[in-house]
Amino acid sequence: MSKHHHNEQSEKEIPANEEKVAEEVAVDETESLREEVQKLKDTILRQAADAENLRKRLEKEKDESIKYASSRFAKDLLPVLDNFERVRENSLALQKQGDADTQLKGFVDGVMLCEKELLSVFKKHGIEKVVVAEGDAFDHQYHQAMCELEDKDHPAGSIIKVFQSGYTHHDRLLRPAMVSVSKKS
Repeated sequence: MSKHHHNEQSEKEIPANEEKVAEEVAVDETESLREEVQKLKDTILRQAADAENLRKRLEKEKDESIKYASSRFAKDLLPVLDNFERVRENSLALQKQGDADTQLKGFVDGVMLCEKELLSVFKKHGIEKVVVAEGDAFDHQYHQAMCELEDKDHPAGSIIKVFQSGYTHHDRLLRPAMVSVSKKS
């Protein structure tokens, strides 16, 4: 009976040992899974922080880009401003001398130089004058009629006078030319 009792005891011990081993394995797996979950949480938090930092950096760069987009254009306009200052200074100096003809010629030459340089800078940046001449057909895409006048020298719908030049920036209209347009009598 002791042999039988011994076998019975061994059989009971085996399942108890297997149960302990299974519990230890389960505890180890649970701990391993907890560590893995924590690592994944850390990775996700790090990636979220990196994404937020990237978003903030890109937002700052975008704001600076918008803020300073016209810097090159403004820098190119500074020589034009310098020329206007020179014209003013020369006009004042000539005015003191009392030579009206020389003063007027110097002033006109200076203004023409400024206009030429300004148009050059505008062209460099894709800004061009809308070319309009008396007698041209009115085009609502590039012209704005300030008034309509009866005029027997011009056909209806043609430009009589240009009050203010229009400008385009690349393929977009910045400002239409302000014109008077002829109408039928």
